Amino acid sequence: MDVGVEELLDRLGAVIGPPPAGGVVPVPWELCPGAIGFQLPADFRAFVDRYGAVSISDELHVFTPAEPPDLRASVPPGFEGFLYGTTTPYGYCAWLAECYREGDHEECPYPLFPAEGGLLYWGNNYNSDHFFWLMRGPDPDRWPVVAKYHSMREWDVFEGGFLQFLLAAVTQQYPYHGDVVPGGIKRFEDGRAYLFKGDWAKSLR
Repeated sequence: MDVGVEELLDRLGAVIGPPPAGGVVPVPWELCPGAIGFQLPADFRAFVDRYGAVSISDELHVFTPAEPPDLRASVPPGFEGFLYGTTTPYGYCAWLAECYREGDHEECPYPLFPAEGGLLYWGNNYNSDHFFWLMRGPDPDRWPVVAKYHSMREWDVFEGGFLQFLLAAVTQQYPYHGDVVPGGIKRFEDGRAYLFKGDWAKSLR
């Protein structure tokens, strides 16, 4: 079934609530290919321009590009900063990349960006589960979502896009929904089921 991005956003909004009051500062996506060499998936871009960076149920954290410098001196701002979660020489992704290079494909069966067909990191949760796109082919809108469920040492490939994955998780249609959003959907004082963490112009993370 071919479902449009706007319809997916509306379905998601029915579960997690409307966009932040006052809206968000949109990302200048037209600069993205020049900054990092490729464009990010259209459904992710639409989500970011509607919601910004959010923490769904204060559990599932969706990373987004931000113009302000990161508080960590080594992290660049903007689109390069978004890539840094994947390419940093330290931390979880660096360890995964090393596992793959050393042939431990049970621990990590995929290379990481910038390797061709590698993983690109876009989110995590408090259970130390990690969420990626598998950059399989030149069309970012066809990249599946890949999840690493750390406690189970298990990987799962979701053959759908970013918004389809989020929607399946928050509506409990995805087999691992309880791992993606531990404890399920919970609402905050404003009735929304997410916390706003910033947008292109500000970062509250």
